[in-house]
Amino acid sequence: DSRYSPGFTLLEMLIVLGIFSTVVVIASDIFLMSSRAQRKIFGLERAQADARFLLEAMTREVRTGEIDYAHYSGRGEAIGRPDRELALIDPIGTKIRFFASDAVTEVNCQDEASRPCLLVAIGADAPQPMTPKGLIVRELGFYVAPAVDPFVFDPADGGYATDDQPLVTIVMSLEATEVRSEESTVVS
Repeated sequence: DSRYSPGFTLLEMLIVLGIFSTVVVIASDIFLMSSRAQRKIFGLERAQADARFLLEAMTREVRTGEIDYAHYSGRGEAIGRPDRELALIDPIGTKIRFFASDAVTEVNCQDEASRPCLLVAIGADAPQPMTPKGLIVRELGFYVAPAVDPFVFDPADGGYATDDQPLVTIVMSLEATEVRSEESTVVS
């Protein structure tokens, strides 16, 4: 019969459009989720690379210099608790301090999104930020052992204060802030 031409009915078209729309929504959700995961991974990799750089810079100063025990004496810090700053003396006698910024020193950070930051003070110079923009310091602690300078000879005792080799343990937690809050990455 010539009345019936081959083609699609309105109902068939609506079913195909519904299936196509569902597939497009699912595909776009998968794309958005993978994009979000990729940004989070890039943030994590950047935070890890920055943390590695900061630890290597502090480690280099610890290895080439010595702990400034005079800075720690008389401060009343409890043994076994982390100190808020690391005080060193480099090979030419310059004092170096590493510490996290606070309300007083936050003006030294790169920008507002990078507060608090890790600062280094060399000699009498003003503290300078070590952390790049978009990275904040969540936690920073330095464990210095032994509590007394092991290289000081006590003539009354006829020996040194301790036989322990000086050790510094750095505990640091950083957060990348250049990503959205739900995608923030923390490196400890």
